[in-house]
Amino acid sequence: MRIDDLNRASVTPSTEQSGAIAPQGVPAKESSLDKSSVSGSDQAEVSQLAQSLAPPDSGRVEQLRLQVQSGSYNVSADAVANALIEAHLND
Repeated sequence: MRIDDLNRASVTPSTEQSGAIAPQGVPAKESSLDKSSVSGSDQAEVSQLAQSLAPPDSGRVEQLRLQVQSGSYNVSADAVANALIEAHLND
C-alpha cells in the first residue's frame, strides 16, 4: 500500500474541488464554526471541591515569598518525598 492511499479515504468529491479536507464522519459544512452560535462571552465552572478549599493565608504566603527571595527557604528532601507518597496514597 502506498502512503498517499491513506489520505484519500477522507477526501470527498465536494472537498476535493475546494482543497479542504473534512474530518472523517463530519460533513465539510458542519466542521466549520457557526459564528451565529458564539455569544462572545467566556464561562467557567468551579467544582464544589475547589469552592471548599480555604483561601491561602496571605501572611504565610508573604513569609514564604521573602524566604525564597532571600535564598533562606529550604525544604528537606525527606519532607518532599513523604508528602508525595502521602498524596499518592490518599488518591
